[in-house]
Amino acid sequence: RQVTGVEALVRWQHPERGLLGPGEFLEVAEEVGLIAQIDEWVLKEACLQAREWLRVGTFTAHTSVSVNLSARAFAQETLVKHVEAILRDTGCPASS
Repeated sequence: RQVTGVEALVRWQHPERGLLGPGEFLEVAEEVGLIAQIDEWVLKEACLQAREWLRVGTFTAHTSVSVNLSARAFAQETLVKHVEAILRDTGCPASS
């Protein structure tokens, strides 16, 4: 009877077409080279939100947040260091 985990889901509020799901824009973002920036933004925002939910008591130390990253992110040798930096910068515990 409590939340044990959440998943970050990215959407784009397009000015003319409204709310778009990832299937409608992530492929294009990958083609034009913006996927790394989206990965970073989503991970950072998810960590900031998790930290806030921990602060206000919505999350416990055992609650997790899942973030889907692109295949390109996993191909980078610096992924672990990058995630460590975002966790450090946001104050989100790695256990989340």
